[in-house]
Amino acid sequence: MPSKRLLAVDDNAAMLKIIQQVASDLGFEVEALTSGMGFMKAYARLKPDVITLDVIMPDMDGIELLRWLDDVECTAAIIIVSGGNSIYMEASQKLAEARGHLRATILRKPFRLDELRASLGAAAAFTEEPTPPV
Repeated sequence: MPSKRLLAVDDNAAMLKIIQQVASDLGFEVEALTSGMGFMKAYARLKPDVITLDVIMPDMDGIELLRWLDDVECTAAIIIVSGGNSIYMEASQKLAEARGHLRATILRKPFRLDELRASLGAAAAFTEEPTPPV
């Protein structure tokens, strides 16, 4: 069975390293990027099942990326990750869901490793294809 693919974007390299390690331990193939433009280029190549997306980044914020993901009809489960204002994060989640194509959950920084594991596990399970009847 092929591994799930995770595309992670966060301007904090240390945070990406944590996400990458936990996701790899869970069996994900991971690509981690520090810029929105790099994320957009990698998206088509990787075809991720799950995305972790920092909301507040200097070159392109998570809101812009959520809009872009909706425009390309992304089907990946999205975990919005940020230490920013909770109102901003909740607005990001509502935007993602209101646009129709995106399923998003929130993971607030700083998070515990067990919270990250649970979020990644739930997102991966959500993207699982149903088992065909026997």
